[in-house]
Amino acid sequence: MKHLITAVAMAASVALAPAQAQTVDQILNQVKSGSLQKSKAAQDLEARFRAAGAGKAAIVANLRAQREALDARSNQLEAQYAANNEELDQIRTARETALGDLKDLFGAVQQVVGETEARFDTSIISAQFPERGANFDEISKKVSNQANDLVSAGEIESVWRELFNELVQQGKVAKFNASVATASGAREQQEVVRVGVFNLVGDGKFLTYGKGGVAELPRQPDGRYLSQAGDLFSASGSGSTVDFALDPTQGRLLDAAVESPSLRERIDQGGPVGYIILGVGLFAALIAFYKILTLFGVAAAVNKQAKNPDSPSDKNPLGRVLKAVKDNPSNDTEAMELRLSEAIMKETPKLTSWLMFLKIVSVVAPLAGLLGTVLGMIETFQSITLFGAGDPKLMAGGISQALVTTVCGLVVAIPIVLLHTAAASKAKRVEEILEEQSAGMVARQIES
Repeated sequence: MKHLITAVAMAASVALAPAQAQTVDQILNQVKSGSLQKSKAAQDLEARFRAAGAGKAAIVANLRAQREALDARSNQLEAQYAANNEELDQIRTARETALGDLKDLFGAVQQVVGETEARFDTSIISAQFPERGANFDEISKKVSNQANDLVSAGEIESVWRELFNELVQQGKVAKFNASVATASGAREQQEVVRVGVFNLVGDGKFLTYGKGGVAELPRQPDGRYLSQAGDLFSASGSGSTVDFALDPTQGRLLDAAVESPSLRERIDQGGPVGYIILGVGLFAALIAFYKILTLFGVAAAVNKQAKNPDSPSDKNPLGRVLKAVKDNPSNDTEAMELRLSEAIMKETPKLTSWLMFLKIVSVVAPLAGLLGTVLGMIETFQSITLFGAGDPKLMAGGISQALVTTVCGLVVAIPIVLLHTAAASKAKRVEEILEEQSAGMVARQIES
């Protein structure tokens, strides 16, 4: 069995050997065939590259020729540019020589035109003549050599004609129609009265003029000025004369008057402390006036009673004092003095009531105002700490508001002190009358 297997294996190996040899030959032939194909492809590619290279060389040669032509053209243009610059410099030099003294004239004209144009931009006369100075820009270009033409004599004359018209219009009060921006933002055609170069007035309102045209002031000044504006608007064109407050600063004083706070706004700046001070002050003033009027009535009744001591009335302090002695007659002088003193002591609190309250208010009001000022200063410096002190108006406005409470305290204290003094002196006078009459009664008792 073993020998049979070995024989079969040997026969199989002998049968496979020719097949393997044939496969190797085929592989070799395939390699040779592939190499030949690659060599042919490389040769074809090389041939194409050579053909393309010949075409590229022609293109390069053509581009080089174009570059040389452009370089020549560039050199020609540069030479022409240099020649033109030289010719232009010669022309400018000749022009400057020909101008001569006109350069000084043009410089003066340019300065006047610039100043006049800036003045016209803010002058309220431009509200009536908006087209004046329309050629100033062109004149400025011509005199500054920014235009091809020279400025003409007529254009120079137009400048001084506009200046002369400005001088003439400064002395006139004129009424004209203009587009006015109202406080609500809408534009309306309205009649406007111009007072020289000082003020613009609408229908009872002050107007302002700027680059945006004519507009109502967002906030009008006091009523007395508004009434003057209304009178001027109504009287314009009639030839009549009215009183009107001019603003010689052409609007700056009016702006300052408008920005200044009203009395109500000042009071609001005082805050709660200011309200308390003014409230207490108003109550104290009412008490003081009531007390003074009452004391005047008491003094009149006492003087009337002093003229008729034999008929005492219990409706006045002196009558009640006299009646206390009359109802309890006694020959003892000391007892009479005690009764009179007791009666006077009963009347004194009625005469001096509320006087201590007025005195306290007159003392406390300035201190409360100082307290409000200190609190306001603290808030001001806290704001400066947070936002910085770059704006002086912030600090000045804060200090101004802080001082309002001090003003409120003084406004309350000063009149209350005066009213307290008047009431106290009147009460003191009534007490003196009571004491005088009492002393007279005691003297008569002693004499009898």
